[in-house]
Amino acid sequence: MNVLQNLIELYDHLSIDSTYRSVVRKILLHLPEAAEANVYDLAELTESSRTTIWRMLQMLGYERFTDFHYALKQAVKHYSYYNRVIPSSRMYVEEDIIREVLNSQKKAVEGSEADLDKDKLCRLAKRVYESDGVYFFFPYRTPAINSFQQNLAIAGKETNVVCLLPDMLSCAETMGENSLVFCMTIEHAETMDLTGIFERLEDHGAYTVLFTGGESKYDEYVKELVCAEPKNSSALESLIRFEAFMFALSEIFRNMYI
Repeated sequence: MNVLQNLIELYDHLSIDSTYRSVVRKILLHLPEAAEANVYDLAELTESSRTTIWRMLQMLGYERFTDFHYALKQAVKHYSYYNRVIPSSRMYVEEDIIREVLNSQKKAVEGSEADLDKDKLCRLAKRVYESDGVYFFFPYRTPAINSFQQNLAIAGKETNVVCLLPDMLSCAETMGENSLVFCMTIEHAETMDLTGIFERLEDHGAYTVLFTGGESKYDEYVKELVCAEPKNSSALESLIRFEAFMFALSEIFRNMYI
């Protein structure tokens, strides 16, 4: 999770009349100014107070204003490196983008053939069915997860998508030993450290399934790894493979148990 994902997720999460939603909105509308602001300037920019700013940062999972300020400044200053589904080195004109999208789709299909192992999917579907609750700790929501949650609800399973770090900590603290948690991490220098999340999941005996683009610093906490792809694959390729896997798992779960 990076700071921009966190801000947008919190904005979408809060009620329309929330004071904190208004603060986040003003930050998003004035990102260059917010990135250079100290806590006093940010309170003035958002027409709020330092206390309100601090409470908003707690909702995002930051323990210090300096951590948030550094992350926001880096994101804005180096935005050319953020939110890319295609590496910048492969793009010069619009035609390059179209070619890379088509190429990523082709590679994702080839990779999905290895991901979609029937026996593995059926075993995982059985584990889902035998779990008391199924949770998704993800930096964003996806159509495949939404579809899967509908099937889980029909099967009487507790389910929740959790995107913000403090909410993940709270959710992990309340789940039992027979819980299953699907996790996706985006691991760059600027992203928030999720070690505490994985430690808490391990302490509570949750069965964790990790979607990752190769080696992860959280491997020691993970019970199962899925959709691992080559290091040189694009983010778009990874997203397509994940959606294909999750849709397949959801449909197999539905076919077996609903």
